Amino acid sequence: MAIIDAEGHQSLTMRALARACGMTAPGLMHYFPDMATLVVAVVDHRDTRDRAGLATFAPGPGATRRVLGEIVDNIVARPQAAELFAIVEAQAIDSRHPGHEYFRARAERLVDEFSPLMAAEFAHPHELAMQLFGVMDGLQLNWLRDRAAFSLRERWDAVADAIVAAAEPA
Repeated sequence: MAIIDAEGHQSLTMRALARACGMTAPGLMHYFPDMATLVVAVVDHRDTRDRAGLATFAPGPGATRRVLGEIVDNIVARPQAAELFAIVEAQAIDSRHPGHEYFRARAERLVDEFSPLMAAEFAHPHELAMQLFGVMDGLQLNWLRDRAAFSLRERWDAVADAIVAAAEPA
């Protein structure tokens, strides 16, 4: 993760990455047969780590906005990770990509994981979670295109506040 954060992943090769990790390319390829599989594993590892940090939120008034705000703050704090995620997710739209099923299942898992938190506040938590994560993904892409001119947190707060205000209470 540190190597990809420092150098990006676009021009990184399996050979260079293996060398930087003190391995041979065949040794690295024993675990990851290609770069696409490796970057999906990096995204998954980061996602698991970041989700663990959010597990402390308890359902209750305002919990939905607080936890989703933390996610947005995490994205802003780690732009290289956000860029990697967005690029790999876009590549994984192709059903032949090794991350295709991972990203499909991830989207469903996020909604399923956050619905119980949202259920304490809102009548239709599953639908609300899908809406909020969809908006978050779109805003993140706009922010990645021009971080200097686009405040992800400000835009997120405005849109999320409007969606939450329109949601039917529990």
